Amino acid sequence: MNLLLDSALKATLILFAAWTASLLLRRASADVRHMIWLTALLAVAILPAILSIPQTAIPAAARIVVPAIAATAPTTTQLPWLPLMLLLIWTVGAILCTLRLIAGVLAASRITRSANYVDGILYSDRAATPLTWGFFRPVVILPSYALEWTAEERDLVLRHEHAHIARHDWLWQILASITTAIFWFHPLMWLANIRLRREAESAVDDCVLANGVAPSDYATRLLDVARHLQSIREPLAVIPAFIPMIRKPELETRVRSILDPQRRRASAGFLVRCAIAVAAAALILPIAVTRQRVYAQGKVYKIVADGVAPPKVIYKEEPQYTPDARDAKIEGAVVLQVVIEATGYADNIQVTRSLDPGLDANAISAVSHWQFKPGMKDGQPVAVYATIEVNFHLL
Repeated sequence: MNLLLDSALKATLILFAAWTASLLLRRASADVRHMIWLTALLAVAILPAILSIPQTAIPAAARIVVPAIAATAPTTTQLPWLPLMLLLIWTVGAILCTLRLIAGVLAASRITRSANYVDGILYSDRAATPLTWGFFRPVVILPSYALEWTAEERDLVLRHEHAHIARHDWLWQILASITTAIFWFHPLMWLANIRLRREAESAVDDCVLANGVAPSDYATRLLDVARHLQSIREPLAVIPAFIPMIRKPELETRVRSILDPQRRRASAGFLVRCAIAVAAAALILPIAVTRQRVYAQGKVYKIVADGVAPPKVIYKEEPQYTPDARDAKIEGAVVLQVVIEATGYADNIQVTRSLDPGLDANAISAVSHWQFKPGMKDGQPVAVYATIEVNFHLL
């Protein structure tokens, strides 16, 4: 659960950066903004993997041993059931989001099998709008009323759907949906997913117009499709596995954009894509690299190797047994590796030998409040590595 919360916190920074960049580049083409959101969502997707990489072991350091803690000591107000409850809530939410996506894929497959082939094109009575889905064998489905269109009108719509296929939009949106299922509790993830879909539609509109289609003809076709959305009892646009040509909430914005002669419609070039990738790396790499804390003092010393006088505890808060650990008669030591800063406080606290989740948390909480006489080198306080062993024994 800690990994997920840590990932969510860092995801907030990444998504906020994407939102800022998207606002600053609102006059750029939709494809550029789509690249920004896609890169941000992919970066969030790999965050748990990056944060789960084992950190470099802290060098051998001074060992500070805490006396045994009696079972009769006052207990903390910690709620041992709370982490399990949060984990259960997250699991239920993630499963529901995943099941919704799987159900969408199964429904898309079923609807595709029941669709009618006419002149090499799939038509379905259940489609309120042209749709596409699939990656290895992408499928385009037109609504049955499209049989009344002229060949030119159908060709215009098929250009739209084939542009989605060429851009691999279905794959990117499925990956975004999976990531959103993992971080379903994070509101920015849902907003980012919506923005990714909207920018993908605008980027496809730009692709169609860039190929010589008249904006007025294209806007007319979108409006004609929109008029049929209310006439279908089960619009497939709500199935997450489909990419619908029309979603009503964004229709007005799209039509205005299509008819705007000043709108930039060029696809993101190689240099722009490289710049976005570099910007993403600038956000992600520090997260991986700074798994080991960089201190203002510029260096963290090793007590023996660097000839530093070891720190000494001048105030400590006793860690307490949790009720569950005491009832289970758990005894032993929690070993923490820390950096004792020149200010006299422990930071970058890591559990290197676990005893019990509740006791681990209590040991970390207590040590974070300790105060030390810092390590000294050449008469100056310095940051040093240290190992703290917190013993728990029942009397």
